[in-house]
Amino acid sequence: MVTSATQTNCPNCKSPIQAQIQQLIDVGQDPGAKARLLSGSFNHIQCGVCGFDGTVAVPIVYHDPLHELLLTYVPIEANLPKNDQERIIGQMIKRVSDQLPPEERKGYLFQPQTVLTMQGLVERVLEAEGISKEDIEAQRATMRLFEEVLTLPEDQFEPFVKEHDAKFDATFFQMAGLALQSIGDGNAREAMGARLEKIIEFSSFGKKLKAQEKAVKEATESLQALSEQGLTHETLLDLFVEAPDENRVVALVNLTRPALDYSFFQLLTERIDQAQGDEIERLSSLRQQILEITEELDRIQEARAAQSAALLKTVLDAEDLDQALMQALPMIDDLFVGILQANLQDAEKRKDEDLIKRLSAIEERLRSLAQESMPEGLKLAQRVLEIEDEEDAIKLLEENKKTIDNDLLNALVSTVQQLEAAEQQEDAARIQKLYKHALKLSMQEKMNPS
Repeated sequence: MVTSATQTNCPNCKSPIQAQIQQLIDVGQDPGAKARLLSGSFNHIQCGVCGFDGTVAVPIVYHDPLHELLLTYVPIEANLPKNDQERIIGQMIKRVSDQLPPEERKGYLFQPQTVLTMQGLVERVLEAEGISKEDIEAQRATMRLFEEVLTLPEDQFEPFVKEHDAKFDATFFQMAGLALQSIGDGNAREAMGARLEKIIEFSSFGKKLKAQEKAVKEATESLQALSEQGLTHETLLDLFVEAPDENRVVALVNLTRPALDYSFFQLLTERIDQAQGDEIERLSSLRQQILEITEELDRIQEARAAQSAALLKTVLDAEDLDQALMQALPMIDDLFVGILQANLQDAEKRKDEDLIKRLSAIEERLRSLAQESMPEGLKLAQRVLEIEDEEDAIKLLEENKKTIDNDLLNALVSTVQQLEAAEQQEDAARIQKLYKHALKLSMQEKMNPS
């Protein structure tokens, strides 16, 4: 990977800008690079002088050893002489080859494919993933549809959605959701959200989503009611047998997968053996349905686990741990952390000191990154909650009263509720007093901002 913090010039006003520029995308060495390229965050710059927001024009080499793909792209606007183009591209291809073991240096490395535009580069990467140009165009059409419904007059909205009902599918709602999350302006986000709610109300797929959401809510409520009495395999089986429709069954499987073990299916089989008439066929169909859903969930989980394990190995093998973690951060989730901890426990059992040291460093750095990315109010709440002495905690709040915000207040309220639920009344009362004091300081600060 060729990445450098360098000074470049704004393409619009020519002002100097410090930016992270990456020219070699080797997904074998840096799995997160592909996601950055496809998301549009690759070589992205913002100019503080004129407001330009876009991509730096530099030569790029893209290498994907899994798909035996080697692509080169030299933007016209880079205005590089032919000799300079060949020299820069040649150096990066040599680096790709040098990083591979001799047995993996195959013929495609000597026949790089040239693309003429950044869009062409993205399309070739997507094609290698099995996403055709037709699929890409379909996604563009979906985005155009989304932009169209945002500008429709109110009286045309419902007829338009019903006329194009088939186009409002899972892809549409996924892209609409991502677009909604990316809007920074609260009023614009609220207006777009209201439009999206109406599409859900008027479209067939939207109604299906509503039904699934309702099924999850009702399944959760039924499980909570049973938990208060003591959830057993027998009572769980009763919930499945009494499920009013397929949506409820799917919701229950997703919520209770760990409990759907051999004993559960044995009970269901016994229930089938004892049934009569049409009930035999209904329960047998239910068993098959539960089995198919659990198998699909397990396949997805196994694929996610394999991906997280491969990502952990990439981070472990990286020379620069901080850089590797920052690149992997968008793909790190609870499953990755669980696999990291499982590997750490295994290394401790085997007393592999080198591996323990490396895994512990990753765990500690992830914890630091999580704290660094935490809003200031939550950071202060965490510090306050770690202090056992009430007077010291109050002193900390008063020293940082300008940092007190809704994040901090909500964190304290949530902690009180958790302590009360755990019947830790004394601790709950102490945090409640801290909350009241923080609220008073916040109100004083708003009334006297100076």
